[in-house]
Amino acid sequence: MLYHRSLIREMALTTAAVLVVLIAIALVTLFIRLLGDVARGQLENEALLAYLGFSLLYFLPVLLSIALFSGVLLSFSRLWRDSEMIIWFNSGLSLTQWIRPVLGFALPITLVITLLTVVLIPWSLNKKNEYKQELRSRSEAAAIAPGLFAETNGGKRVYFVESLNPLTSIVRNIFMQSLEDGELGLVVANEGNYSVLPDGSRFLVLKHGRRYEGRPGQLNYQIVNFERYWMRLDPVVVSKDAKSVRQARISQLLRLSTPASRAELLWRAGLPLSAPILALLAIPLGFVNVRARRSYGLAIALLLYFIYNNLLSLSQAWVAQDKLNPWLGVFAVHLLMAAATALLFYQRMRVQPWLRRKS
Repeated sequence: MLYHRSLIREMALTTAAVLVVLIAIALVTLFIRLLGDVARGQLENEALLAYLGFSLLYFLPVLLSIALFSGVLLSFSRLWRDSEMIIWFNSGLSLTQWIRPVLGFALPITLVITLLTVVLIPWSLNKKNEYKQELRSRSEAAAIAPGLFAETNGGKRVYFVESLNPLTSIVRNIFMQSLEDGELGLVVANEGNYSVLPDGSRFLVLKHGRRYEGRPGQLNYQIVNFERYWMRLDPVVVSKDAKSVRQARISQLLRLSTPASRAELLWRAGLPLSAPILALLAIPLGFVNVRARRSYGLAIALLLYFIYNNLLSLSQAWVAQDKLNPWLGVFAVHLLMAAATALLFYQRMRVQPWLRRKS
């Protein structure tokens, strides 16, 4: 039908525009936060873009849900402002007849949200953890780059090399600072090279340099000149972190049957269930008083969204603390919002709405 096609086209364009804006805001916010982690030495430079992608994928279901809600709400607000809804009503359409096109538009987005929450986000969290372990277990030699200060062993060693010959693996003008048992050591050398022994041990061999060693604040420093200085570069031994419930697959969560796993299942089911409810809720909330040219529905919509989201978070926390039955946690909030949606539809379809009733 004509109103089906025109409405779906407008909702698609509005939702896409809102989603692009939300993704841009999320990217800027995440990028600034990750840059702070890089500046503090908590994140490697080359991991910045990978972590940015993993973080964006984690927040994408929420962004899609907000974009869907906003797209439907803004589309209906525009229809009311331009008096198109009045024309459609005079042609015989009722408010409930707009449910079908809205659900037809919302269900594909809901399927995408379900795919993200059930499959892609646990996969991305596992990959992020593996990448994190790989970065932490790299050898010290791999962290050294010409022209950059590089920290290893949690900041206990700091390296700087001026140049590196990739053919001969010879580095020149080397500076190294180490801190062990309160003793500060500074090493400067003209050149050095990587050396691998038959047993696989890696060493940085420094040549023609000097080492300063002592405790900060004291004057009894030791100065040693050397022709060769062998420094071992062992890989960092990293213990594998225990996987969280966020990284577990659905089958694993069902087998665990712990409060934390039930709370995670509630959250994964909550986002896909809330998307179509929010889309339907936006239909009556999109009403605009064409005479006053203003709408209180936008403010109410924002308030209802935050109430809905906070109730989902609260029910998840109570299930995790074993204070709430999981089945009640799954359905109670959604049934409450579905009832509120039906009530708003009823109120909007009344000939004399409650807000206009005379005392």
